[in-house]
Amino acid sequence: MTHEVRSHGFTALGPLHEAFARLTGWAAVATCILLGAFSAVAFAPFHFSAVLVISFTGLIWMLDGARGHRKWGKAVFLRCWAFGVGFFLISMHWTAAPFLVEPEKHAIFLWMPLVLLPGGMAIIWGVFGAMAGAFWSASPSRIFVFAFFFALAEYVRGHLFGGFPWNLPGTTWVPGGALSQGASLGGVYWLTLVTVFLMSTPAALVDTRDARGLMLRIAPSFAAVILLALGWSWGSQRIATPSAMTDQTVVLMDSGVPQDEKWEIGPDPILIEYLRLLSNQEGEPGDIIIWPEGALPTTLLQDANALDAVGAYLGPRKLIVGTTRYEITGDNSRDYYNSLTVIDDTAIRSGPVALYDKHRLVPFGELAAAQIIPFGEALSGILPGAIQRMARDGFHPGPGPAVIYADDIPPFVAMICYEGLYPSIPRNANLGARADWLVLISNDAWFGGGMGPAQHYAQNRYRAIETGLPLARVASRGASAMVDGHGREVFRAAPVTDAPSGWNTDFGRGKLPAPAPVTLYQTRLGLLLFWLTLSLFVGLAFLTWRR
Repeated sequence: MTHEVRSHGFTALGPLHEAFARLTGWAAVATCILLGAFSAVAFAPFHFSAVLVISFTGLIWMLDGARGHRKWGKAVFLRCWAFGVGFFLISMHWTAAPFLVEPEKHAIFLWMPLVLLPGGMAIIWGVFGAMAGAFWSASPSRIFVFAFFFALAEYVRGHLFGGFPWNLPGTTWVPGGALSQGASLGGVYWLTLVTVFLMSTPAALVDTRDARGLMLRIAPSFAAVILLALGWSWGSQRIATPSAMTDQTVVLMDSGVPQDEKWEIGPDPILIEYLRLLSNQEGEPGDIIIWPEGALPTTLLQDANALDAVGAYLGPRKLIVGTTRYEITGDNSRDYYNSLTVIDDTAIRSGPVALYDKHRLVPFGELAAAQIIPFGEALSGILPGAIQRMARDGFHPGPGPAVIYADDIPPFVAMICYEGLYPSIPRNANLGARADWLVLISNDAWFGGGMGPAQHYAQNRYRAIETGLPLARVASRGASAMVDGHGREVFRAAPVTDAPSGWNTDFGRGKLPAPAPVTLYQTRLGLLLFWLTLSLFVGLAFLTWRR
């Protein structure tokens, strides 16, 4: 169906608005896919946030045209869905990397990350886009409607079926920079709402109304400029001075073993590399050493030989390390956990000093596939052979967020890999006694060497901004670094040039920053700010609404 679109507003933008709004059929779908794909460069490692102005403005102008169709609901849904397909496909293409670790076994399943994931996630955007279409109007009101429903869609995406809050628009700002500090006020979902509004306001400069209303068309962009100026000024003042440092020394270590070798060579060569770092690198009594998630391909706490060797080389220091562990149940079967443990040189005799079990499990990876869908038992075969049984049976989730207390270690909130995406985990853990820092361990070797590890690191830094707590992050073949309570990198582990293994071995040593003051997000008002702002947008949408 074709229809006439006449643009009014800024003359220079009128033809461009008409070009987008008049697109129909496959041309419209393809353009939306390209706009969504283009928006991927707004995120790490690029952080070209301004490209969202082009992507969101183009999408809104295309929705202007779709809303004039007889079957406008279908047209709006398809355009928003296609936008999501392009975005999720390009920004998360690295999710195919785990299937290429052993391509001869798993390449057949590449359709899951390259088709099922983007297509499925984009449905959420399509549904909420269609809902926005019901309140669409040829006035600046549609900017508030678009921001409201897009932000609500992202909130749902972050919570539905356990959630997958990867690459929320609020994380496009360089973490630790002035504008990223907004996360300390209302969290990353609130910052997402504000970001979508800021980036979509230029779309209001042109619309299809015959009426004059230049000032009303300019108003959203004018408000966006003011918000940006205030946010930049306040954020710059917040990060004007460096964080104070404590006397506590933290050491970050990663063997850097490639994922496709890890389960083939076994734990001994990897353990030797870690022991070499423990013995050759600078260290003092009282140091806190951190190894990544699943540092050794063994159940460390049940491996007496490995535990004894670690204790002998550790000496008067503490080690925070990720490991798989199991508990034997009454029927003599094993329940597996993805855990973070704190051990010292007495662990072989006394056991761990502290223990945390991951509770946010990755669907089809850690959470048993059979628990999610009826044919999940067969899907367990997509994982490397050494962990097929654990994935088939499933890891057991831990009890939930908590502050970890261990002798001579400042209390910390533990997070393992996927959990670093969830603002609720450190926030809920700190509702009682506040921790002194955050510790996140991960295995980024699964992600390949491209955008995935950079995106993961950037999003983890937002947990520090939201809570005001420094973050120590150690990721296998990823960014291992210390971040202060404003999200700024204090130091990063550097490659060990003389590593005999030839792997990407990293080592870093530095002081733990002091916590920043409690953030607004950590209070009840901070949690409500997202919903209060959504309510404000509803009011502004009705004030500026005109059919």
